[in-house]
Amino acid sequence: MASEGYMQAGGFAALLSQAIAHPILAWFLLTSLLIFSYGFYNAHLHPLRKYPGPLLWRSFRIPYVIATQRGIIHRRFTDLHAKYGPIVRVAPNELSYADSRALKDIYGNRPGHLPFERNRTSFKKMTPDEGNSLLYWHEGDHARYKRAFANSFSDKALREQAPVIERYVGVFMQQLKKRNTVDLTQWLNYLLFDLSGDLTYGESWGCLESGTAHPWVEIAADFGKGLALIAAINTYPPLDKLLRYILPKHILQRSLDHRRMSLAQAQKRISCDVDRPDWVTPAKAYSEQKDPFTDREWGSNLLVIAFAGSETTASALTAILRSLLQHKGVLHRLTTEIRSTFEHETDITVASTANLPYLNAVIDEGLRLGPPVAIGIPRVVPQGGDTVCDQWVPEGTYVTFNQFPAYRQPYNFPLPNSFIPERFLASPPPSKPSSSSLSTHNNNTDIFHPFQLGRHSCIGQKVAYMEMRLVLARLLWSFDVTLRDARDRWDWGDQFTHILWDKRALEVVLEEVER
Repeated sequence: MASEGYMQAGGFAALLSQAIAHPILAWFLLTSLLIFSYGFYNAHLHPLRKYPGPLLWRSFRIPYVIATQRGIIHRRFTDLHAKYGPIVRVAPNELSYADSRALKDIYGNRPGHLPFERNRTSFKKMTPDEGNSLLYWHEGDHARYKRAFANSFSDKALREQAPVIERYVGVFMQQLKKRNTVDLTQWLNYLLFDLSGDLTYGESWGCLESGTAHPWVEIAADFGKGLALIAAINTYPPLDKLLRYILPKHILQRSLDHRRMSLAQAQKRISCDVDRPDWVTPAKAYSEQKDPFTDREWGSNLLVIAFAGSETTASALTAILRSLLQHKGVLHRLTTEIRSTFEHETDITVASTANLPYLNAVIDEGLRLGPPVAIGIPRVVPQGGDTVCDQWVPEGTYVTFNQFPAYRQPYNFPLPNSFIPERFLASPPPSKPSSSSLSTHNNNTDIFHPFQLGRHSCIGQKVAYMEMRLVLARLLWSFDVTLRDARDRWDWGDQFTHILWDKRALEVVLEEVER
């Protein structure tokens, strides 16, 4: 035994002497030891060690970053929540939640509790002189901006904007009536970006008229990919300083040019003393009277609103229509509701579509299966720590409620991958529940907040519903819509996501209804 110990000690001494003689070997051994120690601490000694999750994810953030960059993070999280339950440790210092209580704990306003601020690494400025915006982490500035823009999305302001929305949807319909086969993914983008351009910058991008994407729209389509890459790299502080060297110069330049273009458009709009029904006039009036914005604040905020008011709604409509066209029974019921309600196309307005029960249920079910933002932005547990889902979480921990994974769990929604709008219809539960009734009852609708809740909830959710109802009603009243290829059937989650969805084409055949 003594000789064995001597040999082991001798072997270690020999290895140590070789390491001293060979600096590269020494560096390799030291680095390996540090990495092992870091992973071992995170997995077995870290304050979050009691929370379940795969060993590699609990030990290192690398799997999270790789899944994010590959665009499959939503699928991995869905699988992890299915395996480990509603709370999963997805990185050494991050917890993912698929529990409705987490929504209120993380995003709501709890008396006696400090707010959970946004993770500061997710949205850093590209240039030091870039203005803060509604997306930025600063709570005080966020409150300023939201107070101003709340005036632009009030019920009164939305009623005034309704004719503008109806006009653009009318142009959209005119263009579709000239065509038999279209890619609705593309044309919905044209519609929503043109509309948001008018309501934000005072002029359309001209996509509907030309049938092509404006350069601003083309660059904006890559917005999510850039955000995902930057957010992932920012989780490693040494790397974020090297970001401009890691990214190809043309990508950075394209993004900077897009911001300059947006700033110029914002300055042009703000300099005009025109009173028009849009998302700027009410906010500008409030700002000038009570809390002036700088030019760069206007530039950053209008960019955020123009993009958020277009891409997310276009994505939602594409997801809804994709599901409808793959479920003929649901499509037939919705089409019947719309065509039996309206005698003439001109009867279909923002106001007249507000209270169609099945239409609203279809929209909500589409948003459940294809939420525009699949994975949430992490919040940070405040100083002193706090409880989430009745469990103590240390300060500084990243916590997130992730919509796509949460909505796809059977403990939240029976038959979670099925498109069943009846979940959202107000109906009493059956006296004797059967397996066939499970999908329309026992749904955890408290967890369903596709536009988030609390102080960071989407300020434009009302206008998004207005747009979605109007587009679907006009489209299905005028056309019999079918998939160009009946075999083109797949789940919305099969796509990649980089914060926003990398949407595939939705090729359809349009047959105008004769009346």
